[in-house]
Amino acid sequence: MALVILDPNLEGEAGHHLAYDMAIAREARARGEAVTIIAHRRYAGSGIDGVRILPHFSASTYATMHKDPVTGAMDDWRAFNDLLQSELALLPRPEFRPTDAVLVPTTTENHLAGYIGWMKTFDPLEAPLFLLHLMFPSGITVDAAGQEVVEDPLRALFYRLADRAAQEEGPPVHLFASGGQHATEFSALFRRPVAAHPLPIRPEPGPAPAERPRRVLLFAGDARIDKGVGLLPALVPQLATAHPDWTLVAHVNGHTAWGEARAAVEALQALPATVPNLELAGGRLLPEDYLALARGVGIALFPYDPVLYRRKSSGVLWEAISLGTPVVVPAGTWLENEARYWGAGHVAYAEHSAAGIAAAFAAALPRIDELAAASAAAARRYRAANGAPALIDQIAGLWVRHKAAASLVARPGSLAIDLTRLDGGWHRPEPLDGRTVRWAMQEPAIAFDWPFDEAWQLDISLLSFFGEEQLDRIELQGTELPVTMSWQRDGRGARLAVRGPGPGRAKPRIELRLRLPYTYRPPNDSRDLGVLVGAMQVGLAASAGAAASAATDPSLAPVLRVTGAEVAGGGWPLAPAIGGVLHAAADRPCAVAFRLRCDPPAPPPAVMLELAGAAARLHLAPEGEGVWLGTAMLPPALLRAGGDRAAWELVCEPAEGQAVTLLSATASRLAGTTRPLVAAEIAPPAPAPAPSPSEPPPAALPFGAPRLRWDLSQGIGPSEGPFPDLDVPADVRWVVAREARLVVEASAAGPAQLVLRYRCLLPRQGMRVTLEGGTPIQVEIEGAGLRQSGEIVLDLMLRPGANDVALAFSGGVREPGTGRELVLLLEQAGFA
Repeated sequence: MALVILDPNLEGEAGHHLAYDMAIAREARARGEAVTIIAHRRYAGSGIDGVRILPHFSASTYATMHKDPVTGAMDDWRAFNDLLQSELALLPRPEFRPTDAVLVPTTTENHLAGYIGWMKTFDPLEAPLFLLHLMFPSGITVDAAGQEVVEDPLRALFYRLADRAAQEEGPPVHLFASGGQHATEFSALFRRPVAAHPLPIRPEPGPAPAERPRRVLLFAGDARIDKGVGLLPALVPQLATAHPDWTLVAHVNGHTAWGEARAAVEALQALPATVPNLELAGGRLLPEDYLALARGVGIALFPYDPVLYRRKSSGVLWEAISLGTPVVVPAGTWLENEARYWGAGHVAYAEHSAAGIAAAFAAALPRIDELAAASAAAARRYRAANGAPALIDQIAGLWVRHKAAASLVARPGSLAIDLTRLDGGWHRPEPLDGRTVRWAMQEPAIAFDWPFDEAWQLDISLLSFFGEEQLDRIELQGTELPVTMSWQRDGRGARLAVRGPGPGRAKPRIELRLRLPYTYRPPNDSRDLGVLVGAMQVGLAASAGAAASAATDPSLAPVLRVTGAEVAGGGWPLAPAIGGVLHAAADRPCAVAFRLRCDPPAPPPAVMLELAGAAARLHLAPEGEGVWLGTAMLPPALLRAGGDRAAWELVCEPAEGQAVTLLSATASRLAGTTRPLVAAEIAPPAPAPAPSPSEPPPAALPFGAPRLRWDLSQGIGPSEGPFPDLDVPADVRWVVAREARLVVEASAAGPAQLVLRYRCLLPRQGMRVTLEGGTPIQVEIEGAGLRQSGEIVLDLMLRPGANDVALAFSGGVREPGTGRELVLLLEQAGFA
């Protein structure tokens, strides 16, 4: 279970968006939920306080594209919603589970339809909880008589159309408004109640000073014209002259300012030399410094444009109300109405000019005690109704019900197929060593239900068969599904694995018919015997290559099997032990993972893994709902001691009265995984230029030294870089096709480790690696944008000469302007 926050406005650490998102994230984590924030691709960080932050989106809600006064709004609405929905579609679906919650804390009409369109593509039974917060103007107002007045017809239309989409069939989409004013407006616009959500902005006042501070806040945040930064160069000298006993405080972040805003910033920076009572701070303030600045003033001015802020909300105003600070605001705007709604002490000015604001400030000073008392009472009301805990409480009310409903939906799991109920192409069941087995005829039929979208795998345990050729030549008949088969030795028998795509709930029935190349009729027996089946089990498809024999090909994954039948309800009780067999390559370390269900959940039991005469205690980590994940690392020396079919045993020492059940057992090799690189590991690549397709092939290789042949590879772009603004070094290459091919030239046969240092635009990228048409290996790549490197280590078994390494990727990002598909940036490639 996790909370996923989607915020294309989170472009950096400046501004309110990071503080807003992190307030929500910290409260969710305090309640035990994992949190991921998917931000704008300009965001350079990777995570804060255990919260994963992934750069992804390319356009914020503030972006504009078309300037035409007639069609510009319509063109922007269509372009940005389409762009957002296409970028959301690139996010891997496994990131969004049925028990998760997805929150959009800030959206406008230019993004809302895109969000809702993407949300409606989920199966209602598989969708997470979806919540969207409407913080921006609706396009209408509601007057004192309760009548709606349409101020921006196009904006109101776009919101109304998005709400219609939200009411269509599919997963429910929950809309909330930011504050009572917006809740009233959106309720009128949508013709249905839209509740307000608690605001996570809730700073606490500091200790009361002995005397009221004679400090006035003129500005806080990014230097923007709509926030009135252009008035400050004229306003500051007027206030300094009229009120020399007051300190003028302003925080103006001009790092991204341009045009008129940049000119105002430069003029302000020259004022402290002539205005001694001006305290001017620039850049990004640390959260504690910003809070100290906001707490240390006795009144706050808002020089905001009354036209642009007529219906627009402000985080700075909410902070001032929460801190009990009186405010001076433009009349007839959301700012005035919000101050009045909470009962905060305020003075409104009608003329948006330096003179008008200075006059309002002068009018407020004789009433400062009265205004401060009203603001103190308003602060108590505001803080009682708002804050991140209150917001998570509201989300939890929906989330708990959503999780409960999701828990009632059947999920993919392991299911044993009753051999006695098979029909068509089978001989009668017969007992063998206390269990029921069954001989297949030449064309045995198998049918089962799989009402899921995930791929399935049918494991057939063969106790007896007539030569390897019989299994090599098995054919599948009577199905249009892209089904694959493989088999491997299992002691004196074998295991046949059949895999196929999930058909979904609309058509869940899977019907298979196998055709054996031949059968055998024993003497004095009228039956034609195909293969003897001891058990069948269907479940989620194993990762690519897991069903093949790790003992015969070290590039394939290990296989961990549990002996014994599952009990009703699934799993194997540890009473007090359970055993099985591990197939693994002896020269590759591997990790084993056991998922355990404990009742009661705590304390965790002590579980020992015994293998090849050695014993190790499993490291247990909680997964929630009474489930623990136990893991252990198996070095090659231990695997060699156990042989290619090593018996293992899991021994449990539960707490008194505690029942422990093994739910699943898996094994994975330790190569072919990815990890982020820490700063100390990142070094520039060797300054050797990569060959281009026009260059002649490189000279003969030294014995035993494999080399990448860029001139023969496909789907790989030319050498590029450096890009200093992203800290990307020179000689990098983009993978520009989802189906790419690397060519590795080797002078001798043997194992090799190919190390790829990469950067990835997508939060997660699936990569399927196939060497010389063999069994593919699946690699999950963790992406963190272009500012952070990761590393992939691939174990290859090379032959002399050219070796083809096929790479198949799950996604890519279309590059604006060129149309190139940017799949993965290869920063460095070489052999360990």
